[in-house]
Amino acid sequence: MKQLFYIMLTILCFEKVSAQYAYFPVSGTVTYERKFHLQNYLKKKLGSKADIDFWDKSTLDYLQKHGPTELVTHHTLKFNGMETVFETVKEDYPSTYRNAMWYIPLRAETKTYVNYDKGIFHKLLPFGDEELILADSVPYVKWKYTDEYRNIAGYDCRRANGLIQDSIYVVAFFTNQLEAPAGPELIQGLPGTILGVSIPSFNINMFATKVELNNDVVSSTLTKTKKVVPESKEAIIKKLKTSAYDYLDDKRFQEQWSKIIF
Repeated sequence: MKQLFYIMLTILCFEKVSAQYAYFPVSGTVTYERKFHLQNYLKKKLGSKADIDFWDKSTLDYLQKHGPTELVTHHTLKFNGMETVFETVKEDYPSTYRNAMWYIPLRAETKTYVNYDKGIFHKLLPFGDEELILADSVPYVKWKYTDEYRNIAGYDCRRANGLIQDSIYVVAFFTNQLEAPAGPELIQGLPGTILGVSIPSFNINMFATKVELNNDVVSSTLTKTKKVVPESKEAIIKKLKTSAYDYLDDKRFQEQWSKIIF
């Protein structure tokens, strides 16, 4: 009995020490699968009272009859310490995706660097045959924790409900087993990494399919063109408005801009 007591005491002490020195990975890559339910979106768009011009309506009608049920894209989040890069995986999409991609409420392709210690982000934007880099402070997201839990890609996650831009409702599942306070796009600000996101008004769900731990360095360089200098939000808006003036009215420009700053 005395020997059994010492064995049990040793096990308890080992568990206590292990808990005190639990390993929380600080670098790795999260792969997400993003699903945009196209037909639900089209139903809302065509059924709303919003003004839709002739060309838009024709395209939306065609997509409703011949387009896919949903668009599936893949994205990665590389993290190392308090730095991350989120980007779209290059893929050959089916021909039915081409016209539909324009209507995704988030950018179809994206590349964003975030430094949480400095509270800044850089986002790469296409600009005709050139590129722009938007530089701004990390946006604030208002979060409220819940008691709902889910296992995603092997990690225990807790649900939090958030508001982005004071109006976009977001459901996120985050794990404190990964240290970076990051997530897809600029959805962030929780005590751990977001592995699952649902945006009901956008008909979008994005969940991690795998997490790979590594020692890869996160680079703040978003383009191979060294001449591209990060610019402020005001400067970017001015350039985009100038280039979009001929074919985008103010309302449609705001819709496209919301994709960028999300």
